[in-house]
Amino acid sequence: MIGTTGVVTIAVGGGDSLGEVELSLAGGTERFLAVAAVPVAVDATVLVVEVRPGRIVVVEPWVPMPS
Repeated sequence: MIGTTGVVTIAVGGGDSLGEVELSLAGGTERFLAVAAVPVAVDATVLVVEVRPGRIVVVEPWVPMPS
């Protein structure tokens, strides 16, 4: 799951504040609780950098490279 990108569905407040992200996995989508070092708004694309127990992922904002 590390390296997967997803979309924020409930804003992540930064620090220990939980939000929610939707990730595409195994041909479907699943929602996970999420934390991030900085606040991340709803509909922002994020990158999963760590997985923690309890269906919690650590994310950071993802900015794709222009093509």
